[in-house]
Amino acid sequence: MEKKPHTIIHLFQRFLQNRCTPEEMSRLYHYFDIDENEEVLKAMILEELDKGIGVEEIAAQRQHLSHLFDQINEKIEVKKKKPLYRQLFAGRWTQVAAATLLVTLITVLSYRYMNTSPKEMVAESTAEYPLPGTDKAVLTLFNGKQVVLDEAKQDQILKEFGVTVSNTSEGLVVYQVDESTTTTRHVEAQINTISTPRGGQYQIILADGTKVWLNASSSLEFPSHFSKNSRKVKLSGEAYFEVAHDSSKPFSVQTAESEVEVLGTSFNVMAYPDEHNSQITLLTGSVNVKRKEETLRLSPGQQAEITRDIDAIRVHAVDLESIVAWKNGIFLFDQSELSHIMRQIERWYNVEVEYVDNISPVKLTGMVSRKDSLTLLLDILESAGGIYFDIQENKIMVKQSK
Repeated sequence: MEKKPHTIIHLFQRFLQNRCTPEEMSRLYHYFDIDENEEVLKAMILEELDKGIGVEEIAAQRQHLSHLFDQINEKIEVKKKKPLYRQLFAGRWTQVAAATLLVTLITVLSYRYMNTSPKEMVAESTAEYPLPGTDKAVLTLFNGKQVVLDEAKQDQILKEFGVTVSNTSEGLVVYQVDESTTTTRHVEAQINTISTPRGGQYQIILADGTKVWLNASSSLEFPSHFSKNSRKVKLSGEAYFEVAHDSSKPFSVQTAESEVEVLGTSFNVMAYPDEHNSQITLLTGSVNVKRKEETLRLSPGQQAEITRDIDAIRVHAVDLESIVAWKNGIFLFDQSELSHIMRQIERWYNVEVEYVDNISPVKLTGMVSRKDSLTLLLDILESAGGIYFDIQENKIMVKQSK
């Protein structure tokens, strides 16, 4: 018998304690629908039967069970039709209703859920585990004032020197400039900073109309309004830019390792301090990437990769969908190293990661929504084999499967 993945053991215990969400129940049922796991299922059923569950009590819940089972199958069928879940729910799941052992498991155990509402189950689950990130950030104005931004707030933050700053309910802060005012033309632009914490993301429209999507654990320095000859910002972390075209004012993004200069285009910059490489990826238009004495021009679909201790810029073609997946609410891994994936998880779920064992090198490919629970994401990574995870409060312990 194969060793049960740690997350499956954990989900099974949550099932027994009335604490599984419908999503977690689906993962549990999917695992037990695999032939190789039949013996594990039998052992769990026998263990529950040994606890003396009343036959009459089980029989009384069969009608409710049938409805619940149909709901789960319907949800899984919908997910299978979506590209996001194709890799995660492949296999014989469409035939799960015919899996006798699975029905037996649900029959034996589902009575435990009858007195718990779905809202209560979700509330209990989300209270225990780190939650996915949300729209939140801190805006530090030029005068030192800090404004906490989140999607629940909608108000005007500042109106001064012809500059109006407002926050919307869609997780977006907007800078608007009245160019006709004398103060705007003559007052020196002041530097502002928008910062997202771990577990946060935000959007901003700069004074020139440029749109910026800021990923978790990132910061952007920018002026309240741009000068006559240039538009300069500084980035730490990751951001996606849609630059408003202005041939008279080049737009540049400075990071610790490079500078990107454009006129009007869309591109992604990943420059986290804890990543060994920084990346500039062009989607539309053209950009110049500068590092020390070297300057390269990118074409759409190309990525410039810069290694911290190496002067040369490497350019190669990339899958654009995977680069901007984060902006579209998706984790998309394409032969990604486990360590890189875990750093993304740290930022988005605001957790710490500790490697307990000497983990063998592994590269993973797959997709999952950034709105999904941490346990679901870790379960998917475990299913790739070779690793398992132990969640201890706000820390994920990464271990080598034995």
